[in-house]
Amino acid sequence: MINIPPLLLTSCVGVSANYTQIRDRTLRIELTIKAIEKWNSISKEFKIVICDGSNYNFSNIIHNKFPGQQIECLFFNNKSELVARYGKGYGEGEIINYALQQSVLLKNADFFVKCTSKLWVDNFFECLQYWNGTFLCDCYFSYMKSHKFMRFKSVDTSFYIVNKDYYIDHFSSAYLNVREAQRHWLEHCFRDIIIAKELKHFMLPVAPIVRGVSGSQGLENRYSLIDKAKDTLKRFFISRNTSYLDYIAKTPDIK
Repeated sequence: MINIPPLLLTSCVGVSANYTQIRDRTLRIELTIKAIEKWNSISKEFKIVICDGSNYNFSNIIHNKFPGQQIECLFFNNKSELVARYGKGYGEGEIINYALQQSVLLKNADFFVKCTSKLWVDNFFECLQYWNGTFLCDCYFSYMKSHKFMRFKSVDTSFYIVNKDYYIDHFSSAYLNVREAQRHWLEHCFRDIIIAKELKHFMLPVAPIVRGVSGSQGLENRYSLIDKAKDTLKRFFISRNTSYLDYIAKTPDIK
């Protein structure tokens, strides 16, 4: 049985990035609280770290809403000028690095779950079963009706499971290359690192069912039958493409 790792929720109540649809502070707080409630409905065993890069302290509302639960609230000021210049992915990278430096819960953990604060993952435990000791995520590809013409587009950075040292070694500086005005997001920076370092066995064999509201797009994530079919087709194509076959995490001996 795999122990549940700490859950790091990355938050920014006060928005500096230009390409963000939901900017209302009250709504952003409400959506974050809803996401925590959803995570609690998945399991009461989560130890949660919420780290806000706009210096918003969730402590009072968290203690009132979730008395007795182990939720660590961190807050600091992002470099707002750089976030405004380069984009929200730059701020997210700063938030994760700050949390890794300051969090007691993360300090005592070998690996952690990262999720954007307004989202949750319905099939989290199904994803956790594939834990490989390094890194698990979902990826996006473009293809034209055939696995032979696939192209690795990006990594879904809204949710992943990662070994702490692995993250520090490979992804902790990825945000420095975010340039959202040029349509080069954090998702592309992770992709670039994976390609450059020839990383393997990181893509979840099952699609994480990510729900909630995207602060960037202002849209609710709904996992429809069409989405399920697309994810199944994507993994079918990848399993038959020699360029990407090694991306898929190996299936563990699940008992």
